[in-house]
Amino acid sequence: MEILPVKHERVISLFNTSQKLIELIESEEIFDSLLRSCMDFFPQADNILIFLFQKEKLNLIRSAKKKKNLIIKEKEGDIVDKWVLKNSQCVVIENLTRDFRFDYTKMVCFKERKILSLMSSPISIGEKLLGTIRVESRLPNQFSLEDSRILRGISDLGAVVLERADFFERVKELAIKDSLTSLFLKGYFFEKFKKEIKRAYLKKSNLGLIMLDIDDFKKINDTYGHIVGDMVLKKISKILIEVVGDAGNTTCRFGGEEFIIFIVECKREALISLGEEIRKRIEVSIVSFRRKKVNFTVSLGLSFYPEDGREIIELVDKADQRLYKAKKKGKNRLCFSG
Repeated sequence: MEILPVKHERVISLFNTSQKLIELIESEEIFDSLLRSCMDFFPQADNILIFLFQKEKLNLIRSAKKKKNLIIKEKEGDIVDKWVLKNSQCVVIENLTRDFRFDYTKMVCFKERKILSLMSSPISIGEKLLGTIRVESRLPNQFSLEDSRILRGISDLGAVVLERADFFERVKELAIKDSLTSLFLKGYFFEKFKKEIKRAYLKKSNLGLIMLDIDDFKKINDTYGHIVGDMVLKKISKILIEVVGDAGNTTCRFGGEEFIIFIVECKREALISLGEEIRKRIEVSIVSFRRKKVNFTVSLGLSFYPEDGREIIELVDKADQRLYKAKKKGKNRLCFSG
């Protein structure tokens, strides 16, 4: 990490910053700490912006502003941030209107926020580029070479702790998600469902539970092989994620070919409608394997909180009973009563 020559007290402050950062393992906490550190080190700054690579785009993740009512409109990094990543080095711009390297007339920060001086540093580990940290001021000549060294030190620290946080998140996902379908595992599902029932009780709101099972799944495996069976499981999981979403709702692979979903703040008719949408989407889906198109269907059982029970076991048992009824009535249908 290149931080010398820098005033002794700033080196001490940077060391203290590193001690705080290495204690953090949640990305949101790390972003907040990076923003606070930059505001402390660069009191002349008006804005601090953090950009990260997501789906091949350099997206604005977090920002800190002196003017609380200021709206930062750009969603992605601009030509400065892209230059920083391309050259893998920090840049200091003393006056945007006089810097020949960048066309300031095309930059949102100048047009919208009247920014004149700025610094931007890569967040990177080796050759792996994670994003950038940018520090801005509406006044010219606000940042020195020493400032840029401090910013590079902060961004290097940020890269290390963000990479570690990503590792912990991936390890956590391995513990709570099914490796084939990327849906939650049973243990996590019940833990979260228990909390949602308590919340529903306090808020006097509704909850819905959907249990579904792939019809004749053994026959699919026996006829086409387990590769196709896995393809069907993944296809259904993808549909469930698309239809159900994740706004408080949770989808779980409950067993071999069985899935379970709870829907928050969902009344009876809305849950029935959602269940029918799931059934229809799956009914018209196919997987292709060796020029063969394989169709599949599911049967669903629904239960409702609080009508069918106030405990997890009661709601799961009722949904399971109704799922069995749907199977007995001919499959590829949902049952929500009886």
